[in-house]
Amino acid sequence: ATLNNDQSTVLQMKITELEGENSTLATELDKVKQGFSRERAALEKKIKEITEETNVMLQDYRQSLSQEQQKLVSKDETIQERERELASATERAQMLEDELNTAKQRMDGMQSPRGMKVVQDEVDRLRADLIGANQTATEWETKASELSTQLESVKQEMGGQLEDIAGENKQLLAEMESTKSELKRQLEERKAIANDFESKLSHITDEKKSLAAELERTKDHVSHLQREYDVMAEKFTKSEQCKQKSDAAVNDLANQVNILTSHLENAKTTITGLKESLSQKQAYVDRFETTELKLRGEIHLLNEVRRKLHNRVMQLSGNIRVFVRVRPLIPLELEQKFPQHCASTSLVRRPSSSSSASRPSSRGSLCDSLDNSASTFEPISYPELLDVSAASLRKKHGSFQDITKQAIDVAEPPKDRGGLKNRNKTWRYYFDRVFGPSHTQEDVWTASEPLIQSAVDGFPVCMFAYGETGSGKTHTLIGDKENPGLIPRSVKKVFNAKREMEMNPKFCVSIKVELLEISKHEVRDLLDTRSGPDGQLIELRVNSKTTGNILASPDDQDQVAKILELAQRRRCMKATESNSHLLFTIHFEVNSDSESSNRKGCLRIVDLAGSEHENPSLHVLENVIMNLQAKKKLPKLKSRLTYLLRDSLGEDSKTLAIVCCSPHVDHYLETLKSMRFAYSVCRGELQSHRKVFA
Repeated sequence: ATLNNDQSTVLQMKITELEGENSTLATELDKVKQGFSRERAALEKKIKEITEETNVMLQDYRQSLSQEQQKLVSKDETIQERERELASATERAQMLEDELNTAKQRMDGMQSPRGMKVVQDEVDRLRADLIGANQTATEWETKASELSTQLESVKQEMGGQLEDIAGENKQLLAEMESTKSELKRQLEERKAIANDFESKLSHITDEKKSLAAELERTKDHVSHLQREYDVMAEKFTKSEQCKQKSDAAVNDLANQVNILTSHLENAKTTITGLKESLSQKQAYVDRFETTELKLRGEIHLLNEVRRKLHNRVMQLSGNIRVFVRVRPLIPLELEQKFPQHCASTSLVRRPSSSSSASRPSSRGSLCDSLDNSASTFEPISYPELLDVSAASLRKKHGSFQDITKQAIDVAEPPKDRGGLKNRNKTWRYYFDRVFGPSHTQEDVWTASEPLIQSAVDGFPVCMFAYGETGSGKTHTLIGDKENPGLIPRSVKKVFNAKREMEMNPKFCVSIKVELLEISKHEVRDLLDTRSGPDGQLIELRVNSKTTGNILASPDDQDQVAKILELAQRRRCMKATESNSHLLFTIHFEVNSDSESSNRKGCLRIVDLAGSEHENPSLHVLENVIMNLQAKKKLPKLKSRLTYLLRDSLGEDSKTLAIVCCSPHVDHYLETLKSMRFAYSVCRGELQSHRKVFA
């Protein structure tokens, strides 16, 4: 507030000082104006007097000059009149001489007496006239002489007067010239004085304008200072109000400071305790970090051990695994009746042991919704391991038994034997896993997941679905949004493994995807924009990898799903036609600081064409499986399918064959064919570190 008062006082003093200076300048300006007005009036009066005197002198000179000019004009007129009279007399004398000459000429022409008389008369008359004329001429000459004398006297008189007038004129002109010179000198002096006064007046005017501008600026500055003063006064008023509020707030804050001081003392005591606790916890954290590093190393070692043990377990379990999956009957098949020869025969279910009540639902009938009393036939059944009847059948048909495997029976449909006893055959097969109609996609995934882990661990893994069209191959591998198949679940597991491994900054994981289609002995890249019936063909070279195809690098499983959906749309043969092979491959590469931890895994999932078609690729694949069973070297591969699967059919690879079947009696032969293929694959063996191709 004191600072504001001082500033206001200083501003008021400046305003007063500027107003005084302005008043002084205005007074001086008025004095200068008055002096200039007086000098200007005196100068104008003096110029007026000189002008009047000059005008009087000029008027007198003009009057005298006019009188002299009038006299000269009068004398000139008299002289001109005398000159006219003289000219007239001279002209008349000349006329008389002319007449005399004419008369003489006539006299010379007249020589006769008559003529002489006439002439004499005429001469006499002329002489009389001549005498009169001579007298007149004499008179005129006298008059002319007199006039000449008068003219000379007039000229002499006028000449003297003219000389006097000329002298007077010269004197007057000299006086006029001197007067003009004096007037010019005085006029120049007056002009110099006037110019001096004008320069002074201009200077005074400029000073006046400058002072006026300065006055305006001063007024503006004063107005600005006044506004600032008003603003500062308002601020001062507000600051006074704020001061009052702040004083109250200061009092409140003082009370709070007292309270906070006590709290601060308590906090300092608490901080001291926390620091001690923090130092203890920091020591614990240091020990924990040391332990964490040690545990990470141990985890890495244990993971390597797990990887090797898992691979060993997979090898002991068999590098080739066979799953059989029987789909449920579709609604159309449930409503459809069996052929007439089956309907006329009383067919019953195969007997089961008393322990069948406790058997899982997956080993029950395929058509639980059908009435047991109906005349139906089920070609596929699922015996229990301890079923006595099943054991007798096993001895009868000679199929090996393994307690780690699961059994499935395929019965021949009954035939009309003309009243004879039915002798329908039944075949029993043992596979790694058997999935009935009640099993879900989750069940298939649980059994297949260890092979996906082998791919993550850096081993080549191949899964292929075999079966007739409509047996459920594509559903098992791809599925839908509610029931995803093996491909979406495998992709999810691979990306989860990538995220888990990349939590350790030492690891960098790369995932790449490729999608190929084999149709009519041609390989097409489904990731190429030109793919389709007329799409790009992939060049294959023996003893080298496939070249020319596109490897996509997705960031997550959603991108893989989009890639798979796009590839399905680009297939030459749709999934419902099942006349082409779809090869889905995931390349899983791990890079780390330690070379021993670097590895490359490959997961190849194949949706084979329908087994009911005459497909050379499937035939070659069956021959390869047969040769593996016989432990023979395989011939040079001519099939595009077996060539692309060569890494999954030899050395240290893992192979899973999922054989899909239909439970309907109309598909009995294709189901039995698929079971025999699965049985041949199940008996094969992939031997590590052995080249199986010639």
